[in-house]
Amino acid sequence: MAVGGRARSVDVSICDTHGPDEALRSIHAELSAQKKLRKVKPRAPESFAVETYFHFVVTEDTASYYTPEVRNALATAQVYSSPFSLHLPSDPLPHNTDPCPQYNTLSGAYAPVGIRFNLQPPTFNINTSWATNADETSMKTALRKGTYSSLNIYFQSNLSTPGTYTDPTSFLLGYCELPTQLTRTTCSSQGACTTRTERPRDYPTDGCNVLLASMPGGGMQMYDQGKTAVHEVGHWFGLLHTFQDNSCERASAGDYIDDTAQEMTATDGCPVGKDSCPGSVGVDPIANFMDYSNDAWYIWLNLGKEANEWMGK
Repeated sequence: MAVGGRARSVDVSICDTHGPDEALRSIHAELSAQKKLRKVKPRAPESFAVETYFHFVVTEDTASYYTPEVRNALATAQVYSSPFSLHLPSDPLPHNTDPCPQYNTLSGAYAPVGIRFNLQPPTFNINTSWATNADETSMKTALRKGTYSSLNIYFQSNLSTPGTYTDPTSFLLGYCELPTQLTRTTCSSQGACTTRTERPRDYPTDGCNVLLASMPGGGMQMYDQGKTAVHEVGHWFGLLHTFQDNSCERASAGDYIDDTAQEMTATDGCPVGKDSCPGSVGVDPIANFMDYSNDAWYIWLNLGKEANEWMGK
């Protein structure tokens, strides 16, 4: 998709999160079945906090945009910035009532289901291979903090898809790791092997990668209200795309949430009344954060009544 940024036209890919593995599908299916058998009773969301870390990663070429004042503001979560448009809030603290737009956008989206984000001190990093995502493993191994229950979001100035790392006009809005239950196989000298499941205290590749320009006021036209992070964090919690499996078949589980209307295709823009599955109940959920609409149309998350049974790491 080509969009006009404030400074130039760029090619933007929306989300590169991979589909669920069989283990995650099985969990979704089991919860859906329990709901239908009334084994899971609807209840009010229980509040819980997620330890959260923001990591800002920029290229050497864009580092000059990040003056000491901007870096300090980022480190104290008081500014939104991007390689296109960098600016401090017009009304400086303490009078500014919205010191961290990205954090507030994220918190506001998940507050209705009782999820809070306990933001820790952010980090600021200058590393071109990290900022373009050419060396993701090295970046996350070096920067990731907390345990597997901790959310790490990497806001990268030049987040790109494989093969476009050196193209300054090609960007990826984001992607995130879906929940994973790791296994380890050990074998004795006699050749007998056993496999056990473990939840490591530190899983380096876990976390969300988000284009820095998608932060509120970041300058990525149509995608600069901070809602890319909301979408990707939904994946971190295990939510799937509303158009999962791209099918209108009644047998298709879609996103495994019963009250999400069936959707065949991802949404592009804000097509009011879009109905890619006219034979199913309801029109496409274009206002759902887990679709691909523009930021202006994202309003709600559909977690389903069973979501709070398992939305923990």
